[in-house]
Amino acid sequence: MMDGLVAIDSEGKITILNRAAERITGYRAKKILGLSYEVAFGKENEDFVSILRKTFREKRPMVGEKPFFSQNKSIFLEVITNPIAGPENKMEGVVVVFRDISMLKHLKEEIRRKEKLAILGEMAASIAHEIRNPLSGIEGFALLLKESLKEDEERKNWIDNIVKGARSLNNLVTSLLNFSRCPRVNLQYVVIDKLIESILSFIQQKIQKEKRNIHIVKEFPPQPVEMIADPDMLKQAFLNLAINAIEAMPGGGKLRISIKKKNYPEYEPHQFVREIDGDYTLTTSCGEVCVEFSDTGCGISPEEKKKIFRPFYTTKSKGCGLGLAIVQQIIHSHWGDIKVKSKPGQGTTFVLILPLINDLREIKNGCREYSHSR
Repeated sequence: MMDGLVAIDSEGKITILNRAAERITGYRAKKILGLSYEVAFGKENEDFVSILRKTFREKRPMVGEKPFFSQNKSIFLEVITNPIAGPENKMEGVVVVFRDISMLKHLKEEIRRKEKLAILGEMAASIAHEIRNPLSGIEGFALLLKESLKEDEERKNWIDNIVKGARSLNNLVTSLLNFSRCPRVNLQYVVIDKLIESILSFIQQKIQKEKRNIHIVKEFPPQPVEMIADPDMLKQAFLNLAINAIEAMPGGGKLRISIKKKNYPEYEPHQFVREIDGDYTLTTSCGEVCVEFSDTGCGISPEEKKKIFRPFYTTKSKGCGLGLAIVQQIIHSHWGDIKVKSKPGQGTTFVLILPLINDLREIKNGCREYSHSR
């Protein structure tokens, strides 16, 4: 049986937990049989417990999608509960059947996100056409005007500001167009340590130029970390995060960059969804690479954390608010995940989790062109 099944008696004690339920939840029957369901599944699974509680209270079947936390992982369950009636319609317990729908839920979110990107792409193309033509005219006529003002330095500076503004707006339109297009991922074998080292020279120059007292700490494993990825895209993601960290520490501080590699046990492989020519398939990962960028800056409030990956959301006086949205897009295109840990005044840590694939041929045999997926 692929579905998890839990039986609970009239006193709320668990009497049956099948093997599928053990596999899905991570709980072991020998440890929780005889316990109250409220005690067994704990406060961390209040959403799951609440649908059981409601079934007992209202004595009728319930259906719902509930988050479930176990073994340091979070999944989504489709839960169906059925009260068991005995003689004289007396309730004798509840049977719960559930399945892990995390992958399905992710697929739905991915499809919705791609539909939004498609709409954004159409809008961006239209905006680009309408804006770029007059921008070219503004910049061209401003440069012609500048040539006629050979000795008027003050007005020439005004014109320089006009040209700079036009080019800035043109760059914004270009960024919008690039973001709205599904990126093509050029997968190859890369060494994560070298990718990060390649951006650090630029970061050091930026720190020196802006005269910031920032110390960079590298926590790399002794052996190089190899994986399959698009080197240019990952370098862009790493650079965006490093620049964000520096800008969050105007008074100086410490930027810590760490790399960790984790191999999964053979009996517990990780599966993720990737797209091949418009269809989705499951791929097995042998492990993951975790890259962290931590700063000791001002931190991010809980309200801001909910918004930071939205396109065009920014709290900076400069910038268009696409930096973190692009990072998220790049990590998702590598079937990975990005998380943020932060508290106001205590700094921020961005965690990039990238799945390890055993063999590049596994992907190349299944996909000639790499399209945007997770």
